Amino acid sequence: MRAFVPSLAALLVGTGCGQRPVDVVFITVDTLRYDHVSALDPDSPAKTPNIDLLASEGVVYTQAYSPISVTGPAFCSLLTGLSPGTHGVVMNVFRGGNKLQQEVDTLPELLRRQGYHTGAFVSGFTLRRSLGIGQGFDRYSTPTDARRPGGETAEMMWAWLATQPGPIFAWWHSYDPHGPLDVYDHPPITRHVKRGGDDYHRIPEYQRIGRISDRDFFAGRYATAVEYADEQVGRVYDVLHAAGRWDDALIVITADHGESFDERELWFDHGTTAYEEQLHVPLIIRYPRGEGGGRVVDALVMLEDVMPTVLDALGMAVPGGLDGVSLFGDDIPKDRQITGESSHCKGEEVLSCAPKGPGGKMYAVRTDDRTTVRRASTTGVSYERYDREADRGELSPLQAPAHARPSEDTGAPPPPVAWDDTDAARIQTLDGMYDVRAVMKLGPGPPKKESEETEAEKREREALEQLGYLDQ
Repeated sequence: MRAFVPSLAALLVGTGCGQRPVDVVFITVDTLRYDHVSALDPDSPAKTPNIDLLASEGVVYTQAYSPISVTGPAFCSLLTGLSPGTHGVVMNVFRGGNKLQQEVDTLPELLRRQGYHTGAFVSGFTLRRSLGIGQGFDRYSTPTDARRPGGETAEMMWAWLATQPGPIFAWWHSYDPHGPLDVYDHPPITRHVKRGGDDYHRIPEYQRIGRISDRDFFAGRYATAVEYADEQVGRVYDVLHAAGRWDDALIVITADHGESFDERELWFDHGTTAYEEQLHVPLIIRYPRGEGGGRVVDALVMLEDVMPTVLDALGMAVPGGLDGVSLFGDDIPKDRQITGESSHCKGEEVLSCAPKGPGGKMYAVRTDDRTTVRRASTTGVSYERYDREADRGELSPLQAPAHARPSEDTGAPPPPVAWDDTDAARIQTLDGMYDVRAVMKLGPGPPKKESEETEAEKREREALEQLGYLDQ
């Protein structure tokens, strides 16, 4: 399938002294499920008119996937065009993962070399500079507390934009849909909201609100959070209009990962699996003046594709050795195979993954028609297959041909689907991902014991605990 291809001349901004490169703006919403953007899913419980506006003016990718279901490593992939196994950030730093190394070129570094002014304005504490993701940014603004509202982050971006004379690369990041969801007041807590019971233990501690265990209540709170985030996206639009940088900007909207509801063992959390709800993300690329807007591309794409796409669209050289490909100009590869993974096996009692930590990671390989998953659990390593056309939610492992039915005579189930050479190749890919992670050098290790902490380390631990990042 061919993506939208404007001419390079259409991507140049005319000035009194000739032409200059266009501005580039990344708008990212943390923990945003694909099915909660109303322009992408007509059944979305959340209404997102501001993101929908960009969808009407941009190219929409309906099958965009994050390579990993946790924030820091995913954004490293977005900014480098590399998979986690290539850039080396396969877990968050505070869990013992590596930071992004200086020798890895990032998009802001490459753009700055071409005369761009670069600024990042992020709303979540987990994206602080110690991750290494700030390299290449002239200004890198993070919250002093665990999080800050996206509107405040937009105001900081506006103060910076107002002082920039030349072309800019600006990254605005919203943390608003990320838990804990007790910062929102809709739906309200009433006597009808379910409390306690077995389901209560499926709610991670940082998400808990009293003894509430009501799935619909938490899903409603999440939809409210997404709608609030969408309002803040509208404020970013206002900032770009006020700065005179809207019409001619190349704007990307996406997310680092999604969120599980009640599809799996642990509810309203992420980082735990490589399934659809945690890796399928929105991706919209709006070219200057909305040229070619309204196009829909159904091919499999990855967050790693964004960096080479932006460089290609600007007429800049795309570095070799990237895992992503440009979606601008050339056909997206046919019969593409993309990979994904979880962060690690968390220390939650309801989870059957094993061992705890990176050894219990889950890995997935997706093609147009099939998802194959590698799981490590208390019963050993197993593999699952899903029919992506019949079971997009990846809820029912494929055991028999879709057309097979139980025997009318005996009622016996149909025979299981045989594993073929294609399945074997996918399993080899998944095992290879595990092997790479197993030997990959990790960073400094988990946080110190509380008695050994400095005051700064204590504040960091408390912020991470608020956001649910320090499970056992």
